[in-house]
Parts: sequence; structure tokens; C-alpha cells
Amino acid sequence: MPVPSFRIRCGLCSKPIALADDVWALDAEWQRRYPTMRGVLACQDCALRKGWGTCEQPNGEFVEGHIPVQENDPDRGDGDSWCHVLGYNTRKTMAMLHPRSGLLQGAEEYLRYTAQRSGVAPAVAEQLRALLAEWDGTAPDRRPDVFGQATAAPGVDVH
Repeated sequence: MPVPSFRIRCGLCSKPIALADDVWALDAEWQRRYPTMRGVLACQDCALRKGWGTCEQPNGEFVEGHIPVQENDPDRGDGDSWCHVLGYNTRKTMAMLHPRSGLLQGAEEYLRYTAQRSGVAPAVAEQLRALLAEWDGTAPDRRPDVFGQATAAPGVDVH
């Protein structure tokens, strides 16, 4: 079976991301600031242009409700929207790194294919199969609520 082709839709603008373009992953602070955001994957245009200049108020305190950067790197900082970008890569890589968002944003067929493909690490395949079983057991009208939230066991990627 050939690898399924798919397009990721930007979680901010809903436009399909070109196959040759990188897909950007954005953290929970982006979701707080853009509550209609669907998933964490975004196009480059939105990741670069919809950001904000500072996470702090003039008094130096974080804005109300601010969600801190979840990095173990003390030099990373937490000053603006760039600090809240998780990374960028190809659509396949980002769908695998953030499979919940991949399901919401257009990679379902690819993730199903990968979960069954020989040569995939058993732990990765099992994680994908479990996520797909959860997806299949969730009513379609509830999927954005259930899959748009960070609600997995510790150590399991929820995006």
C-alpha cells in the first residue's frame, strides 16, 4: 500500500498548508490566546505573523492567565510568542510528533497507515493504535473538545 498523501490544515487560519512547506507546532499559550485554534499545528505565515511581542505587563509580571514555556532549558526564556513555538518540520514529522493535532488537522489516514505499517517501532505503533481507538470511540461532534485538550497520562504526547 502506498503512503497516503495528506494536507495539514493550519490550526489558526484553517487553510491547507502546502506540501512543501514546514508545519509549525505551537504550545498551550498560543491556544490560550487563540481559543478557536484547532490543534497545535500551524502554517508559517500564522506562526510568524499572529504572534505577540511580549508575555509581560509593563510592571514585569506575566499577563493574566499566561501559560509558561514548558521547556527544561533555563536559557530558553519566556518573553514573547517565539518562546512558545515548539518547533517546525515536515508535515509527516509533525503529525507523528503531535498525533492528536494530526488527527484533528488532516493526517488521520496517514496515522492509521503508520500504526499498521511494518518497521514502525512497536511502542510508537501501539501509542498510535491507542490514540486511534480513542478517536474512533469519540463522537465526531466532540472530537475538537476531547482532542484539542491536553488530557493524557504523564509522559504521553497529547498534541
